[in-house]
This record gives sequence, structure tokens and C-alpha cells, in this order.
Amino acid sequence: MNILRYDGSFYSLICVLVPWLRQRYLPDGIARENARQPLLFAGEETAPASSTDLALACSACDPQVFRLPGVSRETWQNAWHAFLSEAPGIEMAVARYLLLAIEKQGRVDSFMADERVRLIQRLAKKVTFERHRFLGLLRFRSIGDNLYYASIKPDHFILPILAPFFVERFADQRWIIHDRRREMAAVYDLRAWTITERAATDLPAASPKEDSTQKLWQCFFDSIAVRERLNLALQQKFIPKKYWSDLTELPGR
Repeated sequence: MNILRYDGSFYSLICVLVPWLRQRYLPDGIARENARQPLLFAGEETAPASSTDLALACSACDPQVFRLPGVSRETWQNAWHAFLSEAPGIEMAVARYLLLAIEKQGRVDSFMADERVRLIQRLAKKVTFERHRFLGLLRFRSIGDNLYYASIKPDHFILPILAPFFVERFADQRWIIHDRRREMAAVYDLRAWTITERAATDLPAASPKEDSTQKLWQCFFDSIAVRERLNLALQQKFIPKKYWSDLTELPGR
């Protein structure tokens, strides 16, 4: 019985998988280091020490990094996005999908009748859909001199694919996007961005001007609302209620 262990990053997962995939074999299981349990009669392999920097993780989406035959850029991207779903057993699901890609020589994503492909594509779509949703739902508030903070609680670990959008859009501002569910935050300092740990209870106070700005935005939101046409069911369809607590305008009012 062979159990692969990795540090929790996509880059590390691919590092331990590549030797197996090149031989067209799969391990018996894959586990994160922080989920270690004592195992009897089980051989273990561990990924080499690697940075959890997201630049390395994203580099795994480049087919030239590992040169696996049949694994296209689209396949790497689907595997990466599905991995971010954090679904139970996602590591082995990614491994089976990549092995199938090698066997099908680049045509894997057309095999929609195969559950291995459907699972990865379904999870990848969930992750990218939530990321797209937060492009419109994320709300920054001022917490200091040219420093802005946004708090979110997504179902999936979308920070790695959400932050680059705001790096381009707000390149002249320092900001923090805080994932309270995972106690992680994307931090941008005008030069580069990184992901770091941040406690869910660590919620900075807004600047004095921010309260008045938020009140003005709420007044504007209320003034353009047509009370007679208020449809809470429709609001919840487009903006699920689980996201409302992080919105300045407070839907449903």
C-alpha cells in the first residue's frame, strides 16, 4: 500500500504524482501532511520541500513544467481549479483525471461520458463560477492610508484565482482580501501579492471616513430601490443569502 503525502499545495501534489503518472500508475492514496494519521504496513512518499507561494502553484498549469504527454494547458487548468474546490478525495480525483489525459493523448476533456472527466469539470466550474460571482460581490473598505480590506467567506479556496483580477484593477492601492473560512488572506503591497495566514477574528476597524462613505452608499442603494417590486426570492437567486453579511448595501432591505 503506497500513500503519498504532500504539503497541501497544488504544486506539491503534482510533484509527488509526476513520477507515478510517467509510469502510468496511481498510488493507493494521497494525504495532506496536516492530516497525518498513523498507518500500519503502508509505504509513504513525500513531496520534496517546496514553497507554498502561489506563483509556484500556478506554474503547474503550464504544460512545459512537467512535460507530461497528453496533458494540455486546458487539462492543467481544469485540474488546478478542481483542486481549489477542496472537495473530499480531490487529490485522487485529480490523479485519475491526469492519468486519463496521458492515456487519451490530449483528448481527455472530450470524454464527457467518463465520470473522471465529469467530476473534475464539474468541480472546476463550481470554483470558477464562485470566483466570477465574487468579482461583483467583493466589497473593500478603507482601514488606513491607501489600505483597503475586504472580507469574504467562499465555499471554495478562490483566493489564488480571485486576487490577480484585483491586482490589475487596483494596482495603485494596497489591499487585503480575507478568507475568514480558511483564515487566509491575499495581501497586495503595490509591488506583489501573496497569500498568508490571517485569523478569522482579526477584523481591522474601518477608517473614520469609511463609515460615512458606507452610509452614503446605503442611502443611494435605498433611494434607487423600487419597494413595490422588491423580490427577495429573485435577489437570493442571484446573490445567495450566505453572502449578504459582507455586502455594504444589505440586500433585502
